[in-house]
Amino acid sequence: MNEDVADMMDSEHILLILLGAGSSFVTFCLMRFPHMRRPPFQSYGPFSLTASFLGAFLILVASVFMACAPAVWY
Repeated sequence: MNEDVADMMDSEHILLILLGAGSSFVTFCLMRFPHMRRPPFQSYGPFSLTASFLGAFLILVASVFMACAPAVWY
C-alpha cells in the first residue's frame, strides 16, 4: 500500500474518532442540560448523570468501533 494512502487513512481514522468525541460530548450535554434542547423538548427534565454518561459512552464506543473496524477487517 502506498504511504500516502496509509497516512490519509490514519488521518481519516483520527477525524472519525474526533467527530465521535464531539458527538459524545453533545449527547451528554443535551441529555443532562434541558435548556440546550429545542423548545418542544425543553419541558422534559434532565436525565440522570449515569444515563447521560452511558449515552455519551455508547456514542464514543460506536464511533471508535467504526474507525477501527476497517483496520481489523483487512
